[in-house]
Amino acid sequence: MAATSPQQESQAIPSRITGRSVLFGTLTAIALNVYTDHAGLVMGSSSLVKSQYPMAMLLPFVLWLFANIGLKTFWPKAALSGTELLVIYSMSWIAGVIPLEGRAAYWTSTMAVPTYYASPENRWTEIIFDILPWWTLPDISPAVIRPFYDGLPPYGSIPWAGWLQPLFWWTAISLAVFAAGLCLCILFQRQWEDHERLAFPLAQFAVELTSGFDQPGRIPNIFRNKIFWAGFFTVFGVFAWNILGYFATGLPRITIYAGYLSKQIDLARDFPPIYLRILPPVVGLTYFCNLDILFSFWVLRLIAIVKLGIMDRTGFTMGLANQQAKSSEIINLESHGALVLLALWSIWAARGHLSRVWQAVVEGRQSVHNDSIISYRMAFIGFILTTAFIIGWMSAMGMSIPIALLQTALLYTAYFTVAKFTAASGFPHLLPIYGKGGGMVYTFTGTANLTPSDFVGTEFVNSSAFFGNTRIPAWPALPHHLKLHGATPNARIARIAALAFTAGLLASFIFIIYLAYAHGGQNLHTAPFSGRSNSASVRLYSNMTNHILNEQKTVFDPYKMAVWFIGIFEALVLIGLRSRLPWWPLHPIGLAFQNTSGPRIYSFSIFLTWAAKSLFLRIGGIALYRRAAPYFIGLPVGYVTGVIVSSIVDLIWFPTGGHWTHGW
Repeated sequence: MAATSPQQESQAIPSRITGRSVLFGTLTAIALNVYTDHAGLVMGSSSLVKSQYPMAMLLPFVLWLFANIGLKTFWPKAALSGTELLVIYSMSWIAGVIPLEGRAAYWTSTMAVPTYYASPENRWTEIIFDILPWWTLPDISPAVIRPFYDGLPPYGSIPWAGWLQPLFWWTAISLAVFAAGLCLCILFQRQWEDHERLAFPLAQFAVELTSGFDQPGRIPNIFRNKIFWAGFFTVFGVFAWNILGYFATGLPRITIYAGYLSKQIDLARDFPPIYLRILPPVVGLTYFCNLDILFSFWVLRLIAIVKLGIMDRTGFTMGLANQQAKSSEIINLESHGALVLLALWSIWAARGHLSRVWQAVVEGRQSVHNDSIISYRMAFIGFILTTAFIIGWMSAMGMSIPIALLQTALLYTAYFTVAKFTAASGFPHLLPIYGKGGGMVYTFTGTANLTPSDFVGTEFVNSSAFFGNTRIPAWPALPHHLKLHGATPNARIARIAALAFTAGLLASFIFIIYLAYAHGGQNLHTAPFSGRSNSASVRLYSNMTNHILNEQKTVFDPYKMAVWFIGIFEALVLIGLRSRLPWWPLHPIGLAFQNTSGPRIYSFSIFLTWAAKSLFLRIGGIALYRRAAPYFIGLPVGYVTGVIVSSIVDLIWFPTGGHWTHGW
């Protein structure tokens, strides 16, 4: 089977989107949120949201694939087309990072924390209660808050009225951030597809698995390919053996795909370890990524290990007295500078396209340059209006306008860069350094220049309650949604994305509120609840208090900013070398993410993919590369199938004590 090129995909995919595919996609978005929350909070079996491309959305997609094979075999008229499956795929992905640790569990627990955990010892009532944005939090009456953590009494009812206020305001800001991302992706999509020709491996993966359903025959070609099944059973066979061990406890467990702490190489004292984590979805999905990006991820991570080790061994620090940066912060400052440069360079590289976009904005709907799902004027106005709402919302949370502007710019920088380079690399564990940029807000301004209200607003926005954490809801999925369905301009594609996001968001918010009252929030698994007085949600309010009380506040630090500018310069040099030397193997993306969880944990998986792909291209050229592609497509499908089977076994035989199958 030949691998489909990114340019061929839009031509190969039929453009018709049916009503039933949108209905199934919406129901799938709701169901995956409900199941993921239940599996994590009640069963405690799997954490299904660990990346920008979470297991939570892959599970239902693979189930739909196998269900559709059955339909195509026994009831062909009812089988879904490839386009219909792709609608379900993209809608599931848009909603897939919302549940559990992606965002919803943090949001729900954060809402009820202040009045339940406030005490004389933590001084919340004294220090922050007067400046908390109570208009975004639930009713503070004991009838609303105490049962949330302690559970409802017999025959008690959930006080939904006390939650209407936070549900409204947090849904509003969530839709605003989502809409800003959608508008921004629409403005840049043609640049990414037609001019930069990004690979879109995660879209290509879905097309390879679904395009066969539009062809004659009962079973699509990919599922009749022996090489595909070799990849599938390379992974699923390990899962099947370990599932047998749930019942036959004497069987030794195969740990080749175990968590990252199970296998590592310790280089030397004070040097970070090299984790030998093999995650089949990473190995399989990045197979379609360019070699220079793969090479940069693992090589620049190795260089980061050396830098961190030398600084830790020598005790090297950087910064003014009493606010020195240690090794990890120094590397993070360097990485963030590279991240900012990547965002700025992406805008500069798109200047020709953006000139045409601006002309379309000025000319309106009649412009010959309008070639997107909605007019560029509408997308531009939508981006401006949603940005204004976001800044206003942050200001109402307590931030001054300058801080809100800075915070919004940093958030957009991180989200935009992750969205673009997830599409370029297919590596789903691109987690932005400093998340939404809160750490850089404090670095740029110094905490001595912030008011108590600034601290409250900044901590809220940089918490996981505000549009997730480093795992970003919707934004990384949106370029792929437009890639898969945007060949024919149609505003319906934007509405479908909004529908999936809204359905998933409300389903997760409402279901977790229900679980907390039904089981007692203190009895739920997963960090936002299970940590109790030391949970992330409790630490959020403690951080606000500590920032305000801290007498040794920081000031603007030119030494730290020098490191940040060094990161910008290094990334600029790498870009310059790439443009002048066609053989240059390093991409600045590896520098921007060198010390984040993705390359830190999965560099070995990326190395395996890079080595295999390099070997195939060297030995057999593009023909061998394409021939081997089904094997790498089979790896993530086998992994997801193993997680599905294990989850079903847990649901039936181990409903309250599930087994670890997927995580870091």
